[in-house]
Amino acid sequence: MFLYLRPIGHIENTILSELIDPVNEAFGVLVKVDLPMDVPENAYDPGRGQYHSSKILEEMSETIPEDASHVLGITDVDLYVPQLNFVFGEASNKVAVISITRLRNEYYGLPKDYELFKNRIIKEAIHEIGHMFGFKHCPKKECVMHFSNSLEDTDTKSYRLCSKCQALF
Repeated sequence: MFLYLRPIGHIENTILSELIDPVNEAFGVLVKVDLPMDVPENAYDPGRGQYHSSKILEEMSETIPEDASHVLGITDVDLYVPQLNFVFGEASNKVAVISITRLRNEYYGLPKDYELFKNRIIKEAIHEIGHMFGFKHCPKKECVMHFSNSLEDTDTKSYRLCSKCQALF
């Protein structure tokens, strides 16, 4: 069984390839890159100018490869759930999605920093995959499973599970 990385819309191959080793290291899973899918038009909310992440998860769950244990979608559109202004990602049973849009410094009018951008993507990917594996949010700020309400939260945490969360794996 493989964990698939699925580009949703246009995602550079470099981003996908940079996720393979960290995801494998974090969870000991074999990782494959899936065929891309279009961003579901029905997920777009014109009033918000964002895409409803749960609707993307619904569409993703209809096309899970037979040899997949889980599928992580990566997109470059801004995501939300109704009760929040935005989300970096969302996970369900076998599918999860992350958005790279708000992980870029440029989104906030700051100078481009590719290394920081890459590190944020890795952390958010591992966080959502953790949810697919049944992990809940962790109160420890350094744990990858700590809830990120801002980029500061993402930048503070590591890519790793804390010792308490690791013991649950």
